[in-house]
Amino acid sequence: MITMKIIGSVFHLTVQLVLLPAQIVLTMLICMMNFAGGVFDFIFGLIGGFIILAGLSGLFMSPVDWSLVIEAMVAGMVIGSFPRMIRYFGETVLIRLKGFLAKI
Repeated sequence: MITMKIIGSVFHLTVQLVLLPAQIVLTMLICMMNFAGGVFDFIFGLIGGFIILAGLSGLFMSPVDWSLVIEAMVAGMVIGSFPRMIRYFGETVLIRLKGFLAKI
């Protein structure tokens, strides 16, 4: 029985050492995703902000088209937040996968 525990612990240690590079790669992917997501978040935030400002400028032109203003506000918010949603989803998946590998 003791030999089985020793063999099991050696096998468990070996599996942890084999999975360590995968955890390192996942950590690097998370960092790269955060950097790229921040860059795209800034760019798409500016684009979404310009769309919102263009929609708000429709309030000062005659005739005022309320549907255009509301559509521009919604479109600007969606475009501005889209990269952030994608980044959070991908980061959550990678963190959960990394946590799963750490528990092994």
